[in-house]
This record gives sequence, structure tokens and C-alpha cells, in this order.
Amino acid sequence: MFQVPLVTSSTIIPLEKYWDALLLYYSRPHLVNRKITAVSQGLLCKVQFNSKGIELPELLNRSAILYELRKKNSWDHIDQELLKSLLEPYDKNVQLTDVSIQELRDYSQEVFVSIRLLFPRLKNCLKALEVITFDKQHNTAVFLAVSDTDKSLVAPPFAYQIQLASTSNLRINVNSFENADTGHAEWLASKLFSKLLKWIEDSNAHKPCIQSLSLIRPEDYCSTYNRLKETYAEKLVQEWPKKAGTDPQKYVFEDIAITSYLICLWKEEAHVNFVDCGCGNGLLVFLLNQEGFEGFGIDIRRRAIWDIYPESVNLQVGAVNPNSLFPSCTWIIGNHSDELTPWIPIIALKSSPRTNYFVLPCCPYDFNGLKFIRKNTSVSTYADYLTYIEEISRKCEFQTNIDKLRIPSTKRTCLIGKRKTLTEEEQKSLVIEISAFVDQKISEKFVQRSAIEKVRNCTQLDRNLISGIVEICMNQLLSSQQHMEKSNGDLWNKGVGVAIPDLVQRIPKDVLRQLKQECGGLQTLLRNHRYLFEISNSIVRIRLPPCFETTSKYKAKPCWFSRNHPNGCLHEAEVCAYRH
Repeated sequence: MFQVPLVTSSTIIPLEKYWDALLLYYSRPHLVNRKITAVSQGLLCKVQFNSKGIELPELLNRSAILYELRKKNSWDHIDQELLKSLLEPYDKNVQLTDVSIQELRDYSQEVFVSIRLLFPRLKNCLKALEVITFDKQHNTAVFLAVSDTDKSLVAPPFAYQIQLASTSNLRINVNSFENADTGHAEWLASKLFSKLLKWIEDSNAHKPCIQSLSLIRPEDYCSTYNRLKETYAEKLVQEWPKKAGTDPQKYVFEDIAITSYLICLWKEEAHVNFVDCGCGNGLLVFLLNQEGFEGFGIDIRRRAIWDIYPESVNLQVGAVNPNSLFPSCTWIIGNHSDELTPWIPIIALKSSPRTNYFVLPCCPYDFNGLKFIRKNTSVSTYADYLTYIEEISRKCEFQTNIDKLRIPSTKRTCLIGKRKTLTEEEQKSLVIEISAFVDQKISEKFVQRSAIEKVRNCTQLDRNLISGIVEICMNQLLSSQQHMEKSNGDLWNKGVGVAIPDLVQRIPKDVLRQLKQECGGLQTLLRNHRYLFEISNSIVRIRLPPCFETTSKYKAKPCWFSRNHPNGCLHEAEVCAYRH
């Protein structure tokens, strides 16, 4: 059936690593296919099918699947009946047995079929039903995405086979030369194949990990996210720069994604009353309020960005500390709540018997407001910190779940604590026990964040220190000479681009320690000197001095190049935008 090989590996692939990589792609297709935002698993079952001369992928074709789907009038409910209707005409005794992905991994001879829905990242793409046939005996997997139309499909519109050949080479095959000569086939050969090889080589790629959106219905999340993005994103992105110096593309879409997740999480709740502790820019509160959820945000200082929200959005200036209680709230939110993060489950416990929490940890802090000290050095600080917060949550007798959000951040793992039913005596006893636990953990008083934000953008460093760093970087850029001609015929060395890590190597360690205390470190300092340096893709280059014709606003300022560059300024005094 699949006679056209698109691409074949030149190396021998171990069987176990082949299945590890294949099942990683199956479990997390969005890691390769950026058109997919979520997957809703319908069924995964072992198939006992006896019909001589007919292979399952031949029967599970686009026409047959669409015919059965149109009879159902719905794509949202996928069960064994759909698969039976496709196979029983050829084998009335076909047997289907639900299995887990681990059971699929453990079998060595059987055939399995998975049917699921793929949801698009962009609204102009269509969701698709994907049917995958795994043949453990022949080490193949056939993927077929089906939709009412082939236009704007989130996956290739034809079947393709991933195979470990009898020679133990990895191969991707299609069933016709027509399909091989398409952009989709090019994606399979260049993107998917290279990713599979990378996973095969990377021993860490197959470690168990938390699946994203595992506690909610992915289809609900996708529709909610697209609706919120369409409703709010454009105006917020336009208004954001007027009041905030942060990147609207990151913050707006991140908080739209978090809001979408919370709406889906709270879908079955009769009433929600939330508090966002350390609400920062207040965007999450704005979105939840606009969507009809009662609640407020509180932060130790007001943000200028609050001015763009309507007065109905409840944002308060105030301190949240370990003794704060919110008895009327059913949910306490800690969205990148930093110093408050370990306290969120405890505040929820003490607030009321019906108070739950949602926390998205970022910077790791302990109970005393100081940086968390890693206990398990075999994992990252972030992973160890998540385990620590989970431990606190379970001690507080919360039903604790962990999930991953779909946000543009590396810190996207959240913890959700739901209250268990406790008697009044059990509640009192638990509060006493937790208080003793916290007392053991802290030896110092809780350090609350200052209401005045400390300036940490490299502008407060000693001037001589800054000048020294600038000189080191400039000398390094000029060390490899690349000349251009000045107007008077002399040569002017514009230097070459150098990667930021290479510049870091040239700076003394004691100076680096001071820089690391500043947000962004060396990169921030260089961006503060944008009249000297330009940075693109982490490569630093000398910025050519501007001409007076281009801009005259700098003419009162002295020209750095005329005083410090070995060849003086690129321009004559009357041409340069700066004063010579």
C-alpha cells in the first residue's frame, strides 16, 4: 500500500528507541506540528481482525470514514461503534479492546487503532479526525487525518506511514508519487523525520512528562481561547504600549490562554468567586470579570496599565501576607505570585472549607520570602520547586492535580488544589498541624515585596563599572577587523558580530556577579547602550553612528566614536548626529 519512500535514515535505529520516538510524536504532535493546539483522544484499542488479503489501513480510508461520520452527524463523540461500523462489513467477529498507551508499548505482535480529534491553533484551519493504525509486528504506524475538506487541514490530507524497515532504518512512506510531490510531503521529510531522529538520539526526550490540558476538555479550551482572542486581543495589543513597557504579544496572549483554561476548569461550578493574589498587570482579572466571573485582584502597588480597564474591573492596592484570609472566595489564584506561591495553598486552607486554589509557579521562593534552595540536585530547581509546592498542597489535604498550560513560557506547569470534605474538628486540627509545619520551615520573618519596585535594569550600576564593560565588549567586536571607507577615503573598522555568551566569557567573574543581580544582565546593559550596539538573534554588532540628516535630536550629546573608536567617528563633525 505504501510504496513510495519519502526519506530513509542512514543509521540503524534500535527497536525500543523507534517506538519511544513514535509514541512521543503520537502523544504530543504539537511539538512538531505547530498548526495543532490540542488533541482530544477518542479511543485507543487493540483490534483482532480476520479478513485475508485486506489490511486495516486500506479499510480505514478517507471516503469510508467520512461516510460513517456523516451518518453520525457529530464529530464530538468518538467511540468503538465508529470503528466497528468501518470493520464489521469485512469481519463480523472483529473484537475491540480498550488499552492504554503503556499496554500498546508492552505488546509485541498486535494491531492497534487510535481515533482522535486534532484542534487547530488558528481559526482559519479546520479540526480533523485522525485515525492511526499501529502494527507492532511489522513496526509501522499509519496516520490519516480526515476533514470535510482538504483545505486548511491541520495535518497532511493523505495517509503516511512511519516505519522501522527490516534493515532497522527509519523510513517515512506515502502511497503515491502525487502525494510525494506536495508541500505536506516536504514537511514530513524535513520537519517530522528530523524531529523523530532527534528524539531517537536524545535519551531524555522519552522521560515521562505531564501532558498539557489534561484536566480539561481540549476542544472546550480551543473554542474558548479562539473566542477570547477574537474578542479582546486586538484592542489590548493596541492599548498596551501606551501604559506598559512590556511586550503585549507575550502578556496579552499568555493571560488569554490562562483565562481560557480557568473558564474550562470552572465549567461545572455553580458559582465562582475568585481573588488573584499579586495580580500585577491585572489582565487576568479584567478578562475573568469581562467573562462574567465575580472576583478581584490585589497587589502591593498599582500599575499604570490598570488605567486601560473599565472601572467595573475590581483591582485593589493592598498587601497579601501569610495571615491574609479570603473567606468569601471559592478560588485563590496565584499567577506568577513569586513570594506568595508556597503560601497560596495555606491561605486557601485557612480561608474557608470551600476555598480551592490555582497556582502557576514561576520564580521559586520559600515561606520566608527568600529564594528556594533546591533539595533534589538530580532535577532542575523548577522541577524540585513544583514537587515542594505539591508536598505543601497535599499536607493541606487538598486533592492536588498538576497540569501544563499552553502559554508562551517555559514556566507553564500549574497546580490545582480542590478541597476535600472535612468536619469542623478535622479542619481545626489540620490548621494547627500546618502551622507547626510552617514554623519548622521558617527561621526568619516573612519578607514581603516592597511597595516600591527596585530599579534593576543596569542603570544603577557604578559608572566606571559600566564604562569598563562597554570597553571590553567594544574591543572584542573590533578585534576581528572588517573595514568600510569613510567619506575622506580613510578606512573605518566596523568589527564583526559576536555572540552574547562569547562576550560574557571576556568579562571578569566579579563583574558578572553584579550584572546577574540586574534583570537581563549583560544583554540589558548592551540594550541600554543602543547608540553603540545592536542585538539580533543574540549576536551583538556595532551600531553605525547616525547622520544629522537622519536625526538631529542627539546633536547636543558627545559622540562616543569620535572620542573612543581607534579610527574616530565614521562621519565628519558636520555630518554626524552627535557633537564632536
